[in-house]
Amino acid sequence: MGFSISYSIFRYYLAVAGGKLASFILQKILKSSASAMPGKVAMTIYPDILKVVNERCQNKIIITGTNGKTTTNNLLTHILTREYPLVLSNLRGANMPQGLVSAFLHHREKHYDWGVFEVDEGSFKRVTTDLKPDYVLVTNFFRDQLDRYGEIEKAFQDILESLEPLDTTLILNADDPLVSNFRKLHKRNIYYGVARNQYSTLQQGIVESRFCPACSSYLEYDYYNYGQLGGYQCPDCGFSNPSYDYQITGIDYQDHQYHYQFKDKNQEVQDITFAYEGIYNAYNCCAALSTALEVGLPLERVARSIEEFEYHLGRMENFQFPEKTVKIALVKNPIGLSETISSASLDERKKSMLFVLNDNPADGRDVSWIWDAEVEKMGNVKNINKIYCSGRRAEDIALRLKYARVPVELMEVDDDMDSAIGKVLNEEVEIVYLLPTYTAVFQARELVLARLEGSGKKMSHFREYLKNLKFSRR
Repeated sequence: MGFSISYSIFRYYLAVAGGKLASFILQKILKSSASAMPGKVAMTIYPDILKVVNERCQNKIIITGTNGKTTTNNLLTHILTREYPLVLSNLRGANMPQGLVSAFLHHREKHYDWGVFEVDEGSFKRVTTDLKPDYVLVTNFFRDQLDRYGEIEKAFQDILESLEPLDTTLILNADDPLVSNFRKLHKRNIYYGVARNQYSTLQQGIVESRFCPACSSYLEYDYYNYGQLGGYQCPDCGFSNPSYDYQITGIDYQDHQYHYQFKDKNQEVQDITFAYEGIYNAYNCCAALSTALEVGLPLERVARSIEEFEYHLGRMENFQFPEKTVKIALVKNPIGLSETISSASLDERKKSMLFVLNDNPADGRDVSWIWDAEVEKMGNVKNINKIYCSGRRAEDIALRLKYARVPVELMEVDDDMDSAIGKVLNEEVEIVYLLPTYTAVFQARELVLARLEGSGKKMSHFREYLKNLKFSRR
C-alpha cells in the first residue's frame, strides 16, 4: 500500500514536471499557445490529475452548452475573483480535460476557494468522472461542429446521463426548451432567462428544435429572442418555460452598449450596463449574475463587477486605433454568425468587414453550416464600405455572401489573413468588424495587436490580456 501511494505521488510530480516542460517549450521557444498541450502531457503521465484538481477546489462550477461558455466563464470568474482570494479557471477557452489541467499547471496552488471551468459538451462526461461540480450551468444547445458532435440531441443525452449520478445544483436557461428539459432530473434546479423585449421577434429563421422535448408535439412560440430561445409552450402536454428565479426584464441599446434591467428571485431590480453587444450577451450576463447570486454574493456588487468587465479573447473585443475601432467577434456556428450580423446591423457607423472562414479540425471540417446561418441579414447592415473574405475557405464565405445578395463590387477575396487584415485596417471607416472562426480568432488578435505597435498600444493591450489570465490573490 505504501509503495502504491509513493508511486502515485511520484507520477503526479512527474506529470507536473512534464507539463511545465511542455509549457516552457511551447511558450518560450516555439512562441505558441500552451493552453492544452501541457495538460495533455500531464494526463498521459498521470491520468488521475483531474482528481487532484477536484480535491484542491473547495467549490466547483462547470459551465457547458454550445454558445456562451467562454464569455460566461470569464465573466463569472471576474466576479468571483473580486470576492475570493483564489479562483482557478480555464480562461483561455481550452475546454477539454487537458485544457482544465493546463490551467491548473499554469497556476498550481494547494487550495482554491472556487474552481470555475467551461467544459466542452463532448468532454462533459469525461470531466465529471473525476471533477464533481457543486453547480452545473447549462447555456444552450445549437448545432456546432456536426462532424465531431453529431446532432444536438446526442449532446443533450450525453450530458443528461452524466448529470444523473451527480449531487449538484443545475442552473438552467429557461428559454431553451432543450436545456429546460433537464428539469426531468428533479435536482435543485435554478432557472434564468430573458423576457420579451424590443429586440424579440415573432419569427425566427434558425430554430434547432421546433418539437416539444417531453412529447414531441410541435412547440408554439409567443416570441423568439434568438434561435429557439424565447417564450414557448406545448399545446398538447403543457411543457413551457419554467418559472424564472432570475430574469433580464428589459433591454435598451445606447452608445454601442446594452443596458439591462435584471430581477432576482426576491423581485429586486438592478440596472446594469454591459459594454458588449449582442442579445446572446444578455443571456451570458444573466447566467453569470444568476450563478453569482445563487452562491451568495450581493446583487449590487455583482452588478458593479459586470459593468467593469473587460474581455480579451476575441468575443466582441474592441481595439482602439487612432481613427477607428476594430471589433473582433468569434463566429463558429449558424446561430453565432446570424446574431453577430444582427448586432452589426444596430451599428450605424461607417464600417468595413472581414470574414475569416477556416476548416481546421477545431473549427469543424464541414463548413456547410454557413448556409444555415441567416447571412441575408447583411442586407440590414448599414454604411458598409467593403467586405473582405479570407481564411482556408475564403471563397466559400464569398459565395455565401453572394447568394445572400451582397453586391459583388463590395467584396474582395484574399485567403492570406495577414494581407486581408492589413487591407481592411487601411479602410477609411469608423469601425472594422473582424469575424473569424475559432482557429483564426487568436491569430487575428495577434495581427491586430501587431499593427497597434506603431501607436504605442500593443504592450498595453498585451499587459491587459495577461492580467485577465491571472488568478487574483486579493
